[in-house]
Amino acid sequence: MVRELIRVEDIYRSFGPVNVLEGVSIRIDEGDRIGIIGHNGSGKTTLLNTISERNPDMGDVVFTPGLRIAYLTQIRDIDDDATLEMELGRKGRQFEELDDEIAELEAAMADPSFYEDDWQDKMDRYQDLQALSAKSGGANVATRASGILDALGLSQHPIDTPLSVLSGGERAKVALARQLVGLAQIEVLFLDEPTNHLDLQTLDWLEGFLADYEGSLVMVSHDRYFLDRTCNHILEVQNGHVKDYKGNYSAYLQQKKLFLQTLEDRITKAEKEVKRITGALQSMKRANKYDKSISQKHFMLMRQQRQLKWMKSLRPKRRKGLTFSLSSTDKSSLDVLELRDACLTFEGLENPLMKGVFAAVSRGQKIGIVGGNGVGKTTLLRTLIGDVELDSGMVEVQPGTEIGYFHQDHRTLDFNLTPIEQVQRLKPRMEYGDIRAMLGKFQLNRAQVETKLKSLSGGECARLALLKLLLEDNNLLLLDEPTNHLDTDAMEAVEEAFKEYEGSIIIVSHDRWFLDAICDTIWHLPGDGSLNIYPGNYSNVFRK
Repeated sequence: MVRELIRVEDIYRSFGPVNVLEGVSIRIDEGDRIGIIGHNGSGKTTLLNTISERNPDMGDVVFTPGLRIAYLTQIRDIDDDATLEMELGRKGRQFEELDDEIAELEAAMADPSFYEDDWQDKMDRYQDLQALSAKSGGANVATRASGILDALGLSQHPIDTPLSVLSGGERAKVALARQLVGLAQIEVLFLDEPTNHLDLQTLDWLEGFLADYEGSLVMVSHDRYFLDRTCNHILEVQNGHVKDYKGNYSAYLQQKKLFLQTLEDRITKAEKEVKRITGALQSMKRANKYDKSISQKHFMLMRQQRQLKWMKSLRPKRRKGLTFSLSSTDKSSLDVLELRDACLTFEGLENPLMKGVFAAVSRGQKIGIVGGNGVGKTTLLRTLIGDVELDSGMVEVQPGTEIGYFHQDHRTLDFNLTPIEQVQRLKPRMEYGDIRAMLGKFQLNRAQVETKLKSLSGGECARLALLKLLLEDNNLLLLDEPTNHLDTDAMEAVEEAFKEYEGSIIIVSHDRWFLDAICDTIWHLPGDGSLNIYPGNYSNVFRK
């Protein structure tokens, strides 16, 4: 029989007047690998925190006695003033309760009165905790974290390296290494967006690490590829409620589609039955037939109406979806862009970013650029638009090619403008009402369209940067991490738009699901200055 680890019974959680979770009940067993999904703001992290902290407003979260948990947070709490050694020596949350209980018992044992009562059980508990700490690596966090860091490809940095000189991706790896220490004795691991800021090599390593981990997993993630490879259950948070689907993300998509189709069929059938019974009642009343059968019809009608109301409540509430449609300008030539014998080096880097690279882009081609952090993916994009000058070689852009660029940090936007002012600058003749309507389609509300961009969130700026691409005339899109800050619904809308786009696309992305959906060619930068070109999408190339 499967052992139950956590039972969640009819929990509620609110923030002010907003009900985030309403009557949620789930069970977490040994061997469960649970992925929590839902749109931004749906309550995914709230659910994760409420379970791990056992703090619902109402309802119960029950842990099996002695359960040990750990939490890999979305926010990588890195101290930039620390060195690599100092940071790796910090203990993660998984040691807190263990250390607190050991300290409590040690304080009690220091009191002579401790030995006046029956102290053997507490002494046995103390010895068990000490053994557990040793197995978990509690006394040697830095050494074990260094081993993980070696697996993540950062062993080349001296142990006294200041974190401030590392890249954002490297700092994310350091935090990951520290937080993953001591999981051998952890029974449930909670993870909140564990793939954020990780390169593809690290993602592959993390998937393998979690596959070998023997405990249960509960994770929030927008990374559909990651969910597909790590989960055997999907929990969808929607409108305060949670629905459980067995299997990975692909299985969830199939089950949800079938569920919604079946639900609509049942609603249609129930509506027809309500109409039939209502018609029969009206006929009976016209015939002045007021006997036992008419009261039975009334009872049938009320029962059917209640059932219809309940089924309609199961329909997902319609969110204002991201409406996104791209059109490319005409380009007569089949050739779009060519990179010839390109060479580029940066001072301080051991290897050149490019060394005699040749590559070409054709009309309608969809190219994904992949490689580890720091190998030059973004620099390659910047080279193609002329922001970075080659040491030698050339970039030849064919006549008629119009380039649109989506920067990872949205630098093409003016952050001192409001969204309305940004669109007016692009399209000065567009009517104000049309601008408001277009911004509304991109999920920007009345208050946000009058707010300066520097005060908006990353997701809001990302949607505005995508709108800017829509309004520009182009036939070659260069995209640097276009799905960052977007929830799954928005990513799916962007995918559909890019698939239908008739121009050429070059994408830098860590989102492997996105690369699979869009690309027909992969450019791989191995980090030695070369460029490997493969036909197919990400899975075609790397999952053979």
